[in-house]
Amino acid sequence: WNSLGTSVVEKNTFLNLGSEQRAGAMDLGFYTHTWDCFINHYLAYFWSSFHDDLLVAIETLGWNEAMWSGQVNLVPPSENKIWIDLTPEERAAATRLCYFKEIWDEEPIPRWYDYEAGMNTVVTTGGPVPQDIDLEIFEITGYAGKAPGDVGTVVYTATGAEVEEKESSSSYRLVSLSALAFVLPMGAFLFV
Repeated sequence: WNSLGTSVVEKNTFLNLGSEQRAGAMDLGFYTHTWDCFINHYLAYFWSSFHDDLLVAIETLGWNEAMWSGQVNLVPPSENKIWIDLTPEERAAATRLCYFKEIWDEEPIPRWYDYEAGMNTVVTTGGPVPQDIDLEIFEITGYAGKAPGDVGTVVYTATGAEVEEKESSSSYRLVSLSALAFVLPMGAFLFV
């Protein structure tokens, strides 16, 4: 499993995974938001599911409801661009959908993930936002520039037989990057 997006399990939302696959994903530290963002990139969502910053991101990348739902056989121009050719606004939108350059450009995992060290070698959660990403597209929704816990709508996290309510926030998005460190070396577990 050297390329993200190549397995059928990645086409499902967290809640649509089989019980064994979901349990395996939870063992790796995933929950609804981290799976749906970093693994599925919201591709299995219905248009009506998009709100706030997700809708801004999808529309900034050029999608509309007819394209997203397959009513027309078109994709926006951003889908055919490599990361460097995306506008700063498109990069911000892609970032909100949990893409970074290496995933967007479909680079094989071993190029950007150090299996021995158990870490992503290109994305860090510290430091300033890169200058080539324009987060101002989210000014109205409040996605960027607010304290963790002040952004987003309530999401539910399944933990075994319990359901836990959490605030969706940028802190969960940053922690989500750490989740990739766990899934990549153990990804084969999900395909059993």
